[in-house]
Amino acid sequence: MEVTAIKLAYLFSGQGGKIEPLDQSLYLESSSFRETFDQAKSLLGVDLWNLWQSGDKRLAETRFAQPAIFVLSTALYRAIKNELPQASALVGLSLGEYSALVAGDALDFSEGLKLIEKRGQLMQQASEEFPGAMAAVMSQDTKLIEDVCQDVFQSSGQKVQIANYNYPKQTVIGGQVDAVKTAVEALHQAGVQRIVDLPVSGAFHTPLMESANRQFLPDLEKIQFKDPIIPVVSNTTGKVFTDSSIGETLSKQMISSTRFTDCLFELRDLGVDSVVELGPGHSLVSFAKKTLKLDGYYAVNDSASLKKALAALTA
Repeated sequence: MEVTAIKLAYLFSGQGGKIEPLDQSLYLESSSFRETFDQAKSLLGVDLWNLWQSGDKRLAETRFAQPAIFVLSTALYRAIKNELPQASALVGLSLGEYSALVAGDALDFSEGLKLIEKRGQLMQQASEEFPGAMAAVMSQDTKLIEDVCQDVFQSSGQKVQIANYNYPKQTVIGGQVDAVKTAVEALHQAGVQRIVDLPVSGAFHTPLMESANRQFLPDLEKIQFKDPIIPVVSNTTGKVFTDSSIGETLSKQMISSTRFTDCLFELRDLGVDSVVELGPGHSLVSFAKKTLKLDGYYAVNDSASLKKALAALTA
C-alpha cells in the first residue's frame, strides 16, 4: 500500500490571544525549548519563561507580549521540528511572521528577537500616543465593510480601515475610536448582526501605527535577510516571500491589513493537508478550520499538546 507523505504547515501565533500560565513540563523535558528561553534571557536581560510560567500581568503589555510570544513560538518549533517531516510551508500572523522567518532560516533568532523587542516598544508607544479601537465583524461581505470604512473616512476625516482578514466570515476593523464606533453603527444599520469590540491597547495594522513603522524601518534596513529554506507566506501579500522582498514587505506590515485568509488559500495551493499552530493560543487553527478542509489541525503550547500532535502526525 502506498503511503502518502504529510504536507505540513506551521502557523505562528500573533498577539491578542488569551494569556494563561504555562506549566513547566516542556521546559524540563526539552533541551532545545529550554535553551531558546535561556538564550533570550541572555540577550534581553528578562526571564520570559518566568513571565509565562507565572502568567505575569506584564504579558498583557505589547512591549512584553511580543518578545514573549516570539520566543515561545520559536522554542516550540525547535522542540517539535525534528520529530516530524520538514514543513512544506510556514505562516505567521503579524509578529508571528518573524517566528516563521526564523523557522525558515531567513532571519537569525537573535536578530529577530532584537527586532521584536523594538517593535513591541514602538507599537506600545504609538498606542499610547494615538489611542485606537478594533472590532471583529462577523460577515462575509468584505466589500460592504471596506465601503463603510471608506465612507466614514471621507465624511469625517477620521481613520478606520480593515486591519485583519482572518477568515471568510470574520474581518477586523481598526482605527480612531470615534471612527470605529461610527463604522460599527453603520454596519449594524446595513444588516450586519454580530460585531464584537476587541479589548486591545491600540489599532494595530492601521495608519495609527505610522509613527512606530517610521521609527522601526531603520532597524529593518540593517538586517540581511536570506532566502527561506521553507516557503514562508507573507500575511501582507498572501504570497510566498523571496529574500529580496522580506525587508520591504515587513516595513509595510505594521500599517497594512493582515490577509490571513489569503495565506490559508496559498497553503491550499501549496498542497498543505495538516497545520500545527505554535504559540499561546489556537485562533489560527480555528481560522483554518473555518476556511479549509484539511486532514489535521493541531495547536501546541505545552508538553501535553505537543505529544498529542506528535502522536497523531506520526501514527
